[in-house]
Amino acid sequence: MKNEQTFQIKSLREDHSFSRAFKLGSVVTYKWIGKQFVTDMLESPKMSLRKMKAMVSKLFNINVSVGQCRNVKRFALCEIEGDLKDHYSKLWDYGAEIKRANPGSHVEVYVQPQNNSTVVFERFYVSFKGVIDGWLDGCRKVIGIDGCFLKGICKGELLSVVGRDGNNNIYPIAWAVVNVENKNTWKWLLENLMEDIDEGGNGNGITLMSDGHKGIMEAVKERCPEVEHRLCARHILANFHKKFKGECYIKPYWRAVKATTIPKFELAMEEIKSFDVGAYDYLIKRDPKCWSRAFIKVGMGCDAMENGVSESFNADIEEARKKPLITMLEDIRVFVMERLYMQKGKGLGWDLAICPTIRRKLGKLKKLRRFWASYVSGYKQFEVLQCNERYGVDLEKRECGCRCWQLTGIPCVHAICVISSLNLDPEEFVAEWFTKSAFLRAYEYTIHPLNDSTLWPHMPDFHQILPPIRRRLHGRPCVKRKRHQAENELSGNTRHTISRASVQHRCTICNETGHNKVTCPMRGPSEAGPSKARKKSNARNCPSQAGPSTPAPNHVPVNKDPMNQENVNEVPINQDHVNEVPVNEVPINQDHVIPVPVNQVLVNLGVRVPKRLGVRARKPSERINKIQIRNHVFRKDGKGVTKDNPRGIKIDIPQN
Repeated sequence: MKNEQTFQIKSLREDHSFSRAFKLGSVVTYKWIGKQFVTDMLESPKMSLRKMKAMVSKLFNINVSVGQCRNVKRFALCEIEGDLKDHYSKLWDYGAEIKRANPGSHVEVYVQPQNNSTVVFERFYVSFKGVIDGWLDGCRKVIGIDGCFLKGICKGELLSVVGRDGNNNIYPIAWAVVNVENKNTWKWLLENLMEDIDEGGNGNGITLMSDGHKGIMEAVKERCPEVEHRLCARHILANFHKKFKGECYIKPYWRAVKATTIPKFELAMEEIKSFDVGAYDYLIKRDPKCWSRAFIKVGMGCDAMENGVSESFNADIEEARKKPLITMLEDIRVFVMERLYMQKGKGLGWDLAICPTIRRKLGKLKKLRRFWASYVSGYKQFEVLQCNERYGVDLEKRECGCRCWQLTGIPCVHAICVISSLNLDPEEFVAEWFTKSAFLRAYEYTIHPLNDSTLWPHMPDFHQILPPIRRRLHGRPCVKRKRHQAENELSGNTRHTISRASVQHRCTICNETGHNKVTCPMRGPSEAGPSKARKKSNARNCPSQAGPSTPAPNHVPVNKDPMNQENVNEVPINQDHVNEVPVNEVPINQDHVIPVPVNQVLVNLGVRVPKRLGVRARKPSERINKIQIRNHVFRKDGKGVTKDNPRGIKIDIPQN
């Protein structure tokens, strides 16, 4: 009806004999279908296009194309997440909401002005007051920094700062979104971080773990010169294996990494040096003070060899990295907020004095104490020995000669041997930051919730932020992370590939290294590859096109009359290098049979004997057959094939 939103049916035919047309053209648009799939996209954002097409056909009896489903998915995501420009334009409001709900939090937005009086997004940093206070009160001063790529509609990288709690679990501290990972962005992140955790200091008493990114190393030297900067041993080994292949380096390398004393480190490095001096020089240039525990300053409270906390945090937020900016930041905030509450509840349920992970480590060390014997030296001073190894232990200072107790804060096997001999509990000698009380202090603070985006405080005095300028890179964008071979083995992929990069190749002609058979100096002219020069040289040597040629070197001149049987026995042919071929095995021409050695006939005709034939003829057990003669000696020509000469062998035989 025209004036109301109703329909009036004037005639109704209940019985239909025709088939229904499912192609409705422009009546069914992707926007209409997208509105029907908003709820489904919320539940499964990774729904495939073909599955969506099947669902549309099942629910509405409509056949849609894959392109329409792609537009439906994009429209549904825009309805859920909002437009990309809206996300960047709400950054000022989002930062103001964080500061309102969590007073004392640090939020910084860095923009880049353009020529047309607009600003584009450059960097965003956020750290919550509750998280910083918890880390300062109950965690060791050990942090790991790392970056990971954003995989969704927003491009750039997410830089994260992750600490360790008393149970050796991850403790996210701060995170930032940047366009590019370089020295400037890392220095900017460290400046904001030091302002939060060190009150603008130079990092004294803090241990920092990272990979070998050059931007991180330079930024740490300039901004935090007093920090104890450690490099991830796994990343160094991965780069090492790109240049030096072999499983023989792995065990000595990890012994050098885990060594707590310099003599043990030098012993492991000498073993690497015995395999390859270049591998030893490569590791020494990487500064062992950054990746070996033997050079860690005592009292820094860090025995970490890998940056596993940062890698674990990146894996936990993998799904959030595929979403738009504000949604991604909110997912990370909710993840950290829930984690603070869940870990606190877990700690309250422990009936232990120390954390469970540390108790399991002590249990493993207690099993090894039976191999050591302790002797009293003085008041709370003991000497522990096993075969030729001996260390001094001081219970009052909580020190051991192996330095493990000072580095980790957990009694080593030598200290446990002494503590057990005195009928004491080793858990009483564990460092304070591994206790249950320290764990609960770390999770005492919380992140307060935020309101809906419609209730965020509006910041009209700031320019509207536009999305960053897209940088188009070559090739198809990579979404999946490149996995290491060890990760493939853990996931069940047992296929191994062996690289030939470091294998010495030998020439198949002279069996020497440094070249192959193509560039071998001992290769004869007839063995060269197919090229124009070879064709020209063969054309000049062809008897049918060239004039009489001189005999090849190292051959004795013979009579050119092959049918003269008297001259055959006068030819001084070396029987070790040339074997006679029986007459019946060389059917060159039925009218003319050559009962002489093949090499002699070729020399008489002016054809140079290939070197390959001479090499193969050195073995008395092998003889030159007609296939070798046809393929390697005589030349074919399609025009010369006749009935009398079906193989087309061009050879001039004198008529005597």
